[in-house]
Amino acid sequence: MSAYHVAVAVHLVAAALWLGHMFVWSLFAGPALKTIEPAEEAAWLRARMLFFGGLGWPALILLVPSGLYLLWLRGVGPYALITLDFLDRPDGPAIFVKLVLVLWMIVYQAVWGHRPAPVAVWVNMAAALGVLACSVAIVRGWA
Repeated sequence: MSAYHVAVAVHLVAAALWLGHMFVWSLFAGPALKTIEPAEEAAWLRARMLFFGGLGWPALILLVPSGLYLLWLRGVGPYALITLDFLDRPDGPAIFVKLVLVLWMIVYQAVWGHRPAPVAVWVNMAAALGVLACSVAIVRGWA
């Protein structure tokens, strides 16, 4: 198995963990905790979940280097990312939108990730779907 295949596998698994964790927490686990009585027990469970951290940051630790490596293999190196030279490529706009959405999701996770933010949760889930759409467009050559 080549380094490319390992990077793709790591990137896909980490993305599935990151996005899957976010969707499950936002759509099912979070609302379910609100229904647990007594409220102290729900607070205790939520505190335990936060103590163990979840999957967001560990997944990002895998996503960022594997994503940068995969971009590098596509000819988009660090200089092109900093200077935005990649925007001239056919897939450049899709890469740009994906990177902006991923940065939004990282900021969301750092600022609002474990606080009640009903509107931001939906914006974040929309961003996740946008990242998936851009990823498919880039890989399939639709961009």
